[in-house]
Amino acid sequence: MVDESPGAHREELLREVARFFGWTRLGPDIRDALTSDVDELVAKATVREADGFLMPADGD
Repeated sequence: MVDESPGAHREELLREVARFFGWTRLGPDIRDALTSDVDELVAKATVREADGFLMPADGD
């Protein structure tokens, strides 16, 4: 999803991923799981976060 819409805010990305899976709400369990996944992608340098935006690590 980050590749398709680079420069997404973290909250926007979480909502889009939830919608992709058909979830109509972003409860605490889902939010925690998705946040953990995003944090892992950032830690592995697959995704980078700058100025509140998430983007592909190899894109500008």
